[in-house]
Amino acid sequence: MDQFNLELGNNIKSFRKSIFMSTTTLAELSSTSQGTISKIENGHSTSDIKTLIRICKALGVTLYDILPDDISKEFKTDNPNKEQLFNILNDLSPSEIKVILTLLTTDIIPVLTNLSPVIKAFEQLGEKERKVFTDLLESMKSNS
Repeated sequence: MDQFNLELGNNIKSFRKSIFMSTTTLAELSSTSQGTISKIENGHSTSDIKTLIRICKALGVTLYDILPDDISKEFKTDNPNKEQLFNILNDLSPSEIKVILTLLTTDIIPVLTNLSPVIKAFEQLGEKERKVFTDLLESMKSNS
């Protein structure tokens, strides 16, 4: 194993853990096997750039974000968490963004220790149910 692959794998693992995602979930979201995810995170080489791109998309990061620092210095932002969040938000629909904004601007945030289950449940709703949920959150915001 070389230093490049070790750093690449560590960067992927770091981004994955920062959003509390399991290797199994990352494998599902990136159409990759869990074994491949584990091998990459442990520094084993992958020659398939398409796999890395799918992993990046699932994590909400760019390919530049996972490259070792000595290669991608000029491409990285000063705050990779902001970049990751921006990439994730870019893939959301306007109604999904509205729900997140509502959640972030209400008093229920201290109660929510992890938004992942809420977001996952929201993603499984149909458009009509999403609208009802969004309207409910808006009414909660208006009443506070």
